Amino acid sequence: MAASSLDMAKYLMKCRKFSVAIELLESYEEIYDGDFDYYVTCGIAYLYMNTPGQATAYFKKAREIKINNTRLLLGQAAIFLRHGEIERALQYYLDVLDLDPKNKLAKKAMEFIRTDGEYSTICKLVDTGDIKMFYPPLGINPLLIRNVVLSGLGLGILCSLLYLYVPKMKFFNKSVKENVQIGKQYELSEDEINHPLQSNVLEGEFAYTLTPSQVTDSYNAAKKYFSENRDNAALVEINRLLNSNAYRTIKEKAASMLDLLQEPTFSTLKDNYSYSEVAKNPALYLDCYTIWEGTISNPKKNEDGSFECDLLVNYFPADEKKSIEVEGLVHYVFKNQPSMQIINDAPRTSLLGKISFEGDRLYVKGTGFHQKLNGK
Repeated sequence: MAASSLDMAKYLMKCRKFSVAIELLESYEEIYDGDFDYYVTCGIAYLYMNTPGQATAYFKKAREIKINNTRLLLGQAAIFLRHGEIERALQYYLDVLDLDPKNKLAKKAMEFIRTDGEYSTICKLVDTGDIKMFYPPLGINPLLIRNVVLSGLGLGILCSLLYLYVPKMKFFNKSVKENVQIGKQYELSEDEINHPLQSNVLEGEFAYTLTPSQVTDSYNAAKKYFSENRDNAALVEINRLLNSNAYRTIKEKAASMLDLLQEPTFSTLKDNYSYSEVAKNPALYLDCYTIWEGTISNPKKNEDGSFECDLLVNYFPADEKKSIEVEGLVHYVFKNQPSMQIINDAPRTSLLGKISFEGDRLYVKGTGFHQKLNGK
């Protein structure tokens, strides 16, 4: 019997391919209309995709059909835990234990709440992604098992080859040392070092007119920052080169470094640039990630599932210790609504996102948020 699309989606979730699973599930939404298992599976997939707003919507649909189900209750409890709603989370974990007295996850979550359930600790777990330890379990990743088996086979083959070619190990080691040079493709050629500028061009054609030494210094700085996992700082140097009078091949090598960039989290972002810095020289910070704090206004959920809002940067009207002067107004667009709990009058909101432009208008593609609620 062929596997159903729902079973295939569950397998994809076990493989931690959540976006593919969601795409598959949503393509069969009409077929599974009113199906409890479908709604719970969708909710869990969105939960692991860090989209609790969508997860809550699906859990709500499932709850209208059936209440007493451990997967559903664990999913809803995890959302309450994410939001710091400890009492509601505890009640749902107790409901799980009523259905399954030996449920290890419910016991683990309740012990965490008892010993270290502070709101600040929960915020850190959400930030780092460790909150997923309290999500409904998916089971062992089958790809992990496969990779372990393949690694074992590969190690066995390698050992056999080394045993056969021990007399040639000296030559083998020399070949590896000579041919494996990390970052060699990003080295400047002698000609590029000696002639780093474009020739026969007008100065006004570039946003940044650099000297030969400035071009090589900027390029070397970009490489250095990448090696230090400072992607933002590296990107600033790349943007400087791409908008300068640097020689074409140097620009091409700089642009190829963009493939090395990784999306940061609140805890991994380095070199966070202020709104004032970006506003003064926006082209230099294109595609950099920022964490800006302030107050949310005009939140709006769109029909396609995206979410928009404005951030009054550094505006904290309810915090006497903070400035109440608005540094700037920035529009944020999230591909998916980050949470149903994002509210208009929270005293402080931190938004993580990628600096973008639509024409000359600066906006930010949102990727994450933290929000401090009253009394927490």
